[in-house]
Amino acid sequence: MAGGNVAKFDVLVLGAGFAGVYCAKTLGKFAKRNPDFKVGMVAAENYMVFQPMLPEVAAASVSPRHVVSPVRQLCPNVSVFKGSVRDIDHENKIVHVNAGDFTPDVTLQFDQLVLALGATIDLSRVPGMSEHALLMQNVGDAMKLRAHLISRFEEANLVTDAQAKRRLLRFVVVGGGYSGVETAGEIEDMMRDMVRFYEYIQPEDYEVVLVHSRDHLLPTLTSKLGDYCQRALEKRGLRIILNERVKAVTSKTVILDSGEVLNATTVISTIGNSPHPHVLRLARELDAEIDHGRLKADRTGRVPAANWLWTAGDCSAIPMKNGETSPPTAQFAQRQGTLVGKNIVALRSQKEVKTFDFAGLGELAAIGHRSAVGDVMGVKLSGFIAWWIWRTVYIGKLPGFQKKLRIMVDWTFDLFFPRDINLLSPQYSKLLKTIHLEPGDVLFNKDEPAFSIYFVQRGEMELKDEDHLIKTVEEGDYFGEAALLSDNIWRYTARAKVATNLVALGAKEFYAITSGSDALRRMFQRSAQAYLRHDEVQAVRAQLGQETLRKQAKEIMNTHMDVLKPEMSVRQAMEILRDHRHGSYPVVDQEGVLEGVLKRDDVFDFIKSGGGPEAPLSELSFSQLPTASVDAPVADLVEILLRSGRNKLIVIDGDHRLKGIVTLLDLVGGMSRHNEPAEMS
Repeated sequence: MAGGNVAKFDVLVLGAGFAGVYCAKTLGKFAKRNPDFKVGMVAAENYMVFQPMLPEVAAASVSPRHVVSPVRQLCPNVSVFKGSVRDIDHENKIVHVNAGDFTPDVTLQFDQLVLALGATIDLSRVPGMSEHALLMQNVGDAMKLRAHLISRFEEANLVTDAQAKRRLLRFVVVGGGYSGVETAGEIEDMMRDMVRFYEYIQPEDYEVVLVHSRDHLLPTLTSKLGDYCQRALEKRGLRIILNERVKAVTSKTVILDSGEVLNATTVISTIGNSPHPHVLRLARELDAEIDHGRLKADRTGRVPAANWLWTAGDCSAIPMKNGETSPPTAQFAQRQGTLVGKNIVALRSQKEVKTFDFAGLGELAAIGHRSAVGDVMGVKLSGFIAWWIWRTVYIGKLPGFQKKLRIMVDWTFDLFFPRDINLLSPQYSKLLKTIHLEPGDVLFNKDEPAFSIYFVQRGEMELKDEDHLIKTVEEGDYFGEAALLSDNIWRYTARAKVATNLVALGAKEFYAITSGSDALRRMFQRSAQAYLRHDEVQAVRAQLGQETLRKQAKEIMNTHMDVLKPEMSVRQAMEILRDHRHGSYPVVDQEGVLEGVLKRDDVFDFIKSGGGPEAPLSELSFSQLPTASVDAPVADLVEILLRSGRNKLIVIDGDHRLKGIVTLLDLVGGMSRHNEPAEMS
């Protein structure tokens, strides 16, 4: 990229769905005739998904490769950046893009910005839905659902218990809109075709249940067509539950608001669309109007709050000619994207912009078994003719002749041959990634974006702030939590000191773990203090004054301490714990050599786990506190305490014998308290 990781565009399109792609295609045509006109696009994937056919991918009627099209081929003369939008700086007209785990953020400048980010999924309002439900949003979801269905059949074929088999083969689809109805119909078709290949599964063993919160399916169509859809699906054996919402989901049950419990291990959610967070954030900053989570625009696609901002697709609220807001469907998104592209070109050419006058051609929904329902140009259709029109329409909408031909071949094969029931379960991403570094290799540099926490499996890492060593991370230790808990920017450079193997846990998984455990979060917050920059340590030192900093540990340490011996019994230790209530106690041998620190809780845990009161303390595990020599200057003690995240350290001599302790209070007050015991934690 010219100029490092910064690029400048006349128009930047965010999103590669129907709206984003067709907007970029239109702008790309103008860019071809005007080489100085620069168009950029940010896409989460390098392909566009033809979402209406995802249920057929899940049901193995269509190959997943045939419902995706490469964005770069669809949008010539457009610079495509595969990545996720991290931030939109509207004041400086900059978009920061996260390009990958090992790549610094890309900064894209723009004159005109098109928001076509679509919507996101939020299932958090239904307990257990996020953890247990399968989705139908992208081609990966459809492939996962297909593998899941086949896997359930393989398991059930080995089960002899009738109830267990029924639970494995009950598939609950949540949502009675287009996606839910088409998914339910297609997977029922698939199971009807594949059951004959499973010797120990009968047609009555499996069931598809469709749960919908309204009084008829396909609520955007008439109740008559919705009722026809319901009768057709029920005739094929599907169970339809209307006027019900899912209250909670567990690994083996779906609980409805009415209290009914469906025993099922598979839940497919087609609900939960939520406003895109970047759209909401930008709207707040610009004081732009939001309509039911969608950015409100005028009929040209421009957002009134900013003359450089445009929007199209599911994240937009563009009024139609009759004043109603355009529905979030593919046919509207495609035409909105094209219109916005043309209007930007018109302004560039000093021509008049046009308004969005499209009113819709109708709606169609395939319900499986070569049947569909729909409303086309005011004509109500159902059955085989509606299904034939559905296929004809969507073949026409597919981008590119090659994709059209491939889909037609898939459909033809589906008429004469059984569906592919190979169980393919690809892992698209690993929860943990292993990284190998040779001596001197840099894992990341200071000021680069942070995406993971790293655990040292073998070897040793040095973390440096310029020339100052912040920390040496050895085998069994970890680093990176400080950046993930703050602004996701590295404050130091990480370099392998020797040949090193690391295990990386992604930020998303890290946040999921720490949000579910206060104890873990507090542990990481404490360890994050070890990564203070050199200037931050210096700032703390400066507050103490030169007189205090010149002192040595032996001048300010506490020397009166309650200590334990490893040969002591647990009973004897308990007596000391009762009489001297500290959080922890140093353990020294007969020569006074420090062996570690015993926490009060460690003793209680030992007893609760069955340890006897006469057992010696040497059978318990000792903890460690940071240490310093008696001659260490206070300036060093400050850094040790700050980087350890502790408020106390142990002072030892050259033979590792215990001499005293130093607390943060000693440092801040510039004085010692030799005559009273010091509590340790």
